[in-house]
Amino acid sequence: MAAPPPLVLLDRITHFVKEAITTTTATYDSSSSEEKKEEYGAAAAAAMGWTRVAGSCPLAVRGINPVMKPVPVLADPPRPSSLYFLLPPDEPVHIRPSSAEISTTHKGILVLRTILNDGYKLLYDVTTNALTVIPPLPDSRGGLHALVPLGCYTAVVVGDDDYIFADIVTSYDEETFDLALPQANIFTWSSSSSKNIAADNGRWVQSSVSQIPLPAHICGPDYHFQIDMNFSFHGRIFWVDLLQGILLCDLLEEGGPNLNFISLPDGCCIDVHRNLRHTLQPLCKRSMACVSGVIKFVALVGYDQTGCSDDKVMLKTWALSPDFKLWTEDTTALSVGDIWASESFNQMGLPHVMPISPMLSMTEDGIMYAILNVIDMEPLEQLNDFGECLGNRLVPKANYIIRFDIRQNKVLSYTIPSKEAELRWMQHTLLATDFTAYLQS
Repeated sequence: MAAPPPLVLLDRITHFVKEAITTTTATYDSSSSEEKKEEYGAAAAAAMGWTRVAGSCPLAVRGINPVMKPVPVLADPPRPSSLYFLLPPDEPVHIRPSSAEISTTHKGILVLRTILNDGYKLLYDVTTNALTVIPPLPDSRGGLHALVPLGCYTAVVVGDDDYIFADIVTSYDEETFDLALPQANIFTWSSSSSKNIAADNGRWVQSSVSQIPLPAHICGPDYHFQIDMNFSFHGRIFWVDLLQGILLCDLLEEGGPNLNFISLPDGCCIDVHRNLRHTLQPLCKRSMACVSGVIKFVALVGYDQTGCSDDKVMLKTWALSPDFKLWTEDTTALSVGDIWASESFNQMGLPHVMPISPMLSMTEDGIMYAILNVIDMEPLEQLNDFGECLGNRLVPKANYIIRFDIRQNKVLSYTIPSKEAELRWMQHTLLATDFTAYLQS
């Protein structure tokens, strides 16, 4: 049985299916013009078994079937991997959810948000093949008193014999109707509490934190700290605003949680009004990861900035010092024009388009994954009463996922993720994760 890859590019969208899952996936890569049949999926699927979802909430109401079988279908990157949940063929399905989103991974823990997005989450522990429903935060008042998460992704910290989830929330200021930053609270939920309090599947516990150490200008009213991604390292949570910096939380420290703010490298902070922030799509231009024990930041500097042509956009990386206080440039800056002009890029016949969604490998220093999209703009066929075109539409022509050596300015390989080009690759669709290292053997 082949060993699973140490790192995969996992599709964030998972599907709940009643049909049998084929464990070979058809993809294309630069090493062959023929379809590649992946055997890793078969190995992983064979290791997984049927499991009953733990939790006392009404699962059917939540859109979660009581019994499911996790089926990871894995591939060597840059080919994407997927996670399916197989539903029992003979058991009535109360509600069949079409998909869920993987919001967070850490070691062997995956956290999913169901399509209902009602605060309930599904925890998948690949080390034990266990599925658990995590209840929503303890807030039912709504209105101005509602808890407002600072991001969409619950953080995970794994201890020696326990794992802890953490969410950071604020509320609305009753006078300004703005977020009440820097006032905020941290709520935690642990696997040990879920075992000890089986009646309600555990409970969220509010910490003693009442304020977080954010720079004043990102506490409103124009700019807000917003969590784009998170990851954990040595018991610490890194809540990352890719436009401003990191809120570092030492959750396990005695007397904690202890919080500090780390600004992004000089020149990388971007102030954008909170109502327009979503238009920048930070995850399509920047990312952060723990690479072999070092926190690293990658950015496409100049992307979408007025007066900066695509070929002048710079790919830069920085490394954070072990004391989490100083950023230093990690690799020589490359322009997108340099990447397009490289021998490997042209030998592979890749299109001269902007790479997006940069993702650093957690296991290979200097290796990055990115997506290339060829998109045309075509006029809509519909005309108004004056015979004028009603507008244009985006038409996908091709998608590529590349594996890139930043230090050598070299494309190592690429894949075409699907036979038909899709617009979904214009979004941040993939998650670089090493959960495969913790799969049941």
